[in-house]
Amino acid sequence: MLCASGIGSNTSISCQIHCSGKINSYYRFVTKVKDAENKPKALSHTYLKQLLQNCKSVKEQIEAFDSYVKLTDEDISLRNSVCQDIEKIFKPHFPDCSLHLTGSSVSRLGLKGCDVDLSFQPSTDECNEVNPIKDLSSDSIRDIKLGKVPKVCNFSSLLPRRQLHLVKNALMVSGAIKESAIVPGHCPILNFTYQNLSCDVAVDNKSALGGTNLMLLCQLLDDRVAPLYRFISYWAKHFHVCGGPMKLKSYAVFLLVVYFLQTRSPPVLPTVQFMFDKTDFISNQDNWSYDVSKYIDRFEGSQNSQSIEALLQEFFFFYTKFDFSNVICPLTNQIENARDFISKNHSEENKFLVAEISIQDPLNFDWNVTSGCSPKYSRHFKQDLSLMCKAYNTDEYWQPGVENWGLLSLFEVLNARKSNKQ
Repeated sequence: MLCASGIGSNTSISCQIHCSGKINSYYRFVTKVKDAENKPKALSHTYLKQLLQNCKSVKEQIEAFDSYVKLTDEDISLRNSVCQDIEKIFKPHFPDCSLHLTGSSVSRLGLKGCDVDLSFQPSTDECNEVNPIKDLSSDSIRDIKLGKVPKVCNFSSLLPRRQLHLVKNALMVSGAIKESAIVPGHCPILNFTYQNLSCDVAVDNKSALGGTNLMLLCQLLDDRVAPLYRFISYWAKHFHVCGGPMKLKSYAVFLLVVYFLQTRSPPVLPTVQFMFDKTDFISNQDNWSYDVSKYIDRFEGSQNSQSIEALLQEFFFFYTKFDFSNVICPLTNQIENARDFISKNHSEENKFLVAEISIQDPLNFDWNVTSGCSPKYSRHFKQDLSLMCKAYNTDEYWQPGVENWGLLSLFEVLNARKSNKQ
């Protein structure tokens, strides 16, 4: 039975355990288990509106917003317990495996109630071996198809879908889940629910280690990063352009924020390449350590003194005017024409997929982080950016005390858009 200390019957957490490599053509659209999609909301927008309406300044609104939506120490402790408990379920079937928190549960950049990302790591020795698929016995293949967990299997040589089937079977044997869905993508996941716990499981996602360390370092380098990202992330999810099938990933929104902050004058954040040069993130990718505080003394503080509210406004105006025919490269703080970028970087091994919005992952150069976002949601994102600029240009929206004033006006324009469509 899967349980975590402190998890009550009304608690709902979504967990993600990620998988890397060998994706090939496995991109059939699959929805998550319904219970995962219908989990109770951890944040109340109605309560948030009341909270912000009573503030006396935009600065106070941002502080109140961030205090309400950010993960607490109790949230982080709960996520650690979830990680430990799920690892115990795997141990009888994968004795040498380990399970690691990644993403917002570590960086604390996420919103309250956000997914708990986890990476399932097989034994270190096995991951370092190169085991061709032909070495698998026919019995192992048959056991996978029959839903059994083979006692001996070259796990790392399997395609992601077969790896996830084994992980799924281990969970089913334990009685932890009754239904599940394997969701394809750049990093395939196994989605399942257990009571009020929604989980997305994938395997050996070392890129998540680097991405998590990058998120950790950015928010430690400047204390404006976390509240700015959390507001924009909440805004994007409220406008239904982030967090779901065919929509922007939270990581994509994070990289948009990073690139924007790199382009300020003076910059708030350095290039990601500079961050890598000052750390051992790249050379130490097999070491699941998140101790990035030891690097902070190697960086000088930003000379940029802009307030969070000023940066937030600039973010919307910056990307409203941005030419998205270019590829955004946070690694170097550069943009490149998509056609030139492809001609320079394309090869049999490197197949960067240009989309309506293109952001090169600074850790995996041939991955467009927004390649899974449909043209529909990409266009909605651009249109919503323009709506924010109109709200900022309407003076009466920014008078304290007026109904839905300040930051609230950035959400109310969505209601106005819906009314106009009707």
